[in-house]
Amino acid sequence: MNPALYSIGSCHRLALTVAFVSVWVASAIAEESQLYVFWDTVSPDGKYAMAWSTSGKVAVENLPLPDQTTGNPVANYVIEVASRKILVRLPESHYWDLDGRRPNHFSLETVWSENSRSMLAIYNSRWSTYAVFLVDVSVPKAIRIENQLEASFKQTLRSTQRRHYAKYRDRLEVMFRSPWFVAPERFYVTANASIPKQENPNFDFGLYFQIQNGGTNVRLVKSEPSSGEESADRLLNRTYRKLQGLLSAVDQKSLAEEERAWLIKRDAINSESEKKAFIVARAAELQTRLQNILETREGR
Repeated sequence: MNPALYSIGSCHRLALTVAFVSVWVASAIAEESQLYVFWDTVSPDGKYAMAWSTSGKVAVENLPLPDQTTGNPVANYVIEVASRKILVRLPESHYWDLDGRRPNHFSLETVWSENSRSMLAIYNSRWSTYAVFLVDVSVPKAIRIENQLEASFKQTLRSTQRRHYAKYRDRLEVMFRSPWFVAPERFYVTANASIPKQENPNFDFGLYFQIQNGGTNVRLVKSEPSSGEESADRLLNRTYRKLQGLLSAVDQKSLAEEERAWLIKRDAINSESEKKAFIVARAAELQTRLQNILETREGR
């Protein structure tokens, strides 16, 4: 499938219907025309985030699963946080989070580039990835790229695993996780191919992609075996970036100063094991602060 391009023009009428918006969920009822922010998706500069709404009033127990495309009342967007302006709708995306409750066996994983221009959104079911969006808020536009990622991953498996891959390829489910921008126009994802409820085979790779043609295509530039686990450094950087987007300008400055002082202490540690433990402890500390802010924003 060719990548589908969606711009602000395609959601103009929908944006007009979202007249009364709120970021606080008071009950387990999704109100019609109410915009709910996914607070854990805020960009590092605090300006953008993902959000969702429904086309009618729906109790949480009646909200459909995200992969139900026909008649699903839930819609996902990228918005400006301050104005609640919808920048772009992510077509056929129906993830929700209401009063701390989420659809079972489904997840939404996002990451922003450091300059807060680009975002990756990965939609996973229990066993596989069913949608990946590459968003550019400067245009704005959203492009589905899961087919490009999967084709590149399968080519990697064909060239590296050969007969082992050929033996199981028709039964494999593919899942992408842990997205990260390593540069403004380059990103990384972990890729797994396995058979549900079986230990083997279990193919894990890290894939690096270059964004091309103004964001309409991505090209695999590097692949490497992966443990599937995120490094302590990456986890710390991910948590720091999420926390940064939820702070005021004053608190962002304080966090940056605090981080500089922490880096000096980290670099003074000679033992690699002690340094890793120091990083893990810092990540846990920031994660606790992040979680406290998220719970406050979500009204829990």
